Amino acid sequence: MSDGLPRPVHEVLRFYLERMNEQQNGLLQGFYLYGSIALGDYYAHCSDIDFVAITEKRLNDSQYAIVISVHKEVEKRFPKSRMGGIYISWDDLGKLHTDIEPFPYYSDGRMKQAGYFELNLVTWYELKHHGIRLIGPAVEELGLTIDSKLFIQNMHINLNTYWMRWIHRATSKRHPSSLLVWLLGSRMEWGVLGITRLWYTFREHRVTSKVGAGEYALKRVPERWHLILQEAIRIRQGGGVSHYRSRKRRKADAIAYMQYMMQECNAMFS
Repeated sequence: MSDGLPRPVHEVLRFYLERMNEQQNGLLQGFYLYGSIALGDYYAHCSDIDFVAITEKRLNDSQYAIVISVHKEVEKRFPKSRMGGIYISWDDLGKLHTDIEPFPYYSDGRMKQAGYFELNLVTWYELKHHGIRLIGPAVEELGLTIDSKLFIQNMHINLNTYWMRWIHRATSKRHPSSLLVWLLGSRMEWGVLGITRLWYTFREHRVTSKVGAGEYALKRVPERWHLILQEAIRIRQGGGVSHYRSRKRRKADAIAYMQYMMQECNAMFS
């Protein structure tokens, strides 16, 4: 177990790995963390424990049942553990959905037997450059390769599909997302810092955390956008008094900022 993990994460994963070994010793041949923990941006109230679990072969029915039972135990002992990850074989490592069959994964407190959860170049990039090993060979020995051109292309597609739809729904009076962005600071923070991470990557060709991207933007975007960025960072870090007296203005600033980011990002590909 890595000594540098946040205490809540350490406790959850120690229990999880102990129970996995008790159920079937050696089933997990590799276990790696990526995402907010690996990027040094973990906050217990909102961050997930993102993982890649590797087995010799794809889970059979009895092994799948073991994994389900262990996750249920984890959820019972740590109701807010927020684990989410994929169960793949060594042969699957580094591949995309076009290259392999659907695989088991765990997300939002549920185990799914087949899907492509989080199978993308961002996952492999974060694992290659920031991953934390708990079981298995060192990250450097995994031999992960990233097609940097495809990496940027895929993120640009994500900008003009997922994030474009996100903004459209948040501005549509008939869509529930519009109300949620007004009501929930966490939803607003997701949008503001999420799209800012893409902008950072397009500029620097690297990946950073949400807070890291927000702090980066504060030094580079017009002052007009500083307040909404500071608000998003405050919410992400889970403390302090809001910089806004009006949720209506906060939502308006968030949407306007995200539309500004869309334009800035797409201008790089003109």
